[in-house]
Amino acid sequence: MSLSSIDFLSVVRSCIPEEAEIVVLKQEGDPAAILYADVDGDGFPEITALYRYLDHQYLFSLKEYSGNWFPIGSASTGRNLAVKDFAAAPISRKEGWDVLIGWERAEEPIAELDIIQWTQNGFQRVIPPGTTYSHLEIEDMPTRNGQDGLCEIALWTQEQGQAYRVETFRWDPFRLVPTSDVHAYYFQKVARYYENLTQEQPNEPLYRSYLEDAQKRVGSS
Repeated sequence: MSLSSIDFLSVVRSCIPEEAEIVVLKQEGDPAAILYADVDGDGFPEITALYRYLDHQYLFSLKEYSGNWFPIGSASTGRNLAVKDFAAAPISRKEGWDVLIGWERAEEPIAELDIIQWTQNGFQRVIPPGTTYSHLEIEDMPTRNGQDGLCEIALWTQEQGQAYRVETFRWDPFRLVPTSDVHAYYFQKVARYYENLTQEQPNEPLYRSYLEDAQKRVGSS
């Protein structure tokens, strides 16, 4: 089945309770929380979505068989927060992508990261609570040896004004760990961000200090 032939909203609505609502992300354009990616590792993409029903939010996946869609897994998220980010990527394994959810904390300018993996026992969280960020980027970042087919995560956390603390992470069995061997690549992007800020606000020393730190990280890895 081709991607263009799938009416994702209609498929998801047909598989959830009539009174349920598909979760809408807190992003420009209000996109629906729907993904199309292989989360169970069988080589074929599933539809994975979030919906709200009776004050609970649920994560579920649908698989297509002979032109029809059937649920293969569903679980309550245990959260009733707004959703900032919803993505799928090969974080912990190359086959069977992880689902990443950014839960927006009420009245706070940060989100909390959840990474959820499909297993034989259904969906399971693979990181403990407490990983927070303001902006999230997911990419297979190259080291000196190139890319490895697994994605790293960059977390930008707002500190002052438009200044962010930026850290990169990768999966080390059973947990996310900070990694510096992608700094030469990724912090070029961070440096460009602060170069633009220093040009726009040349009398603001704060951004120049963040620029210098980013440039050091590019050169030290």
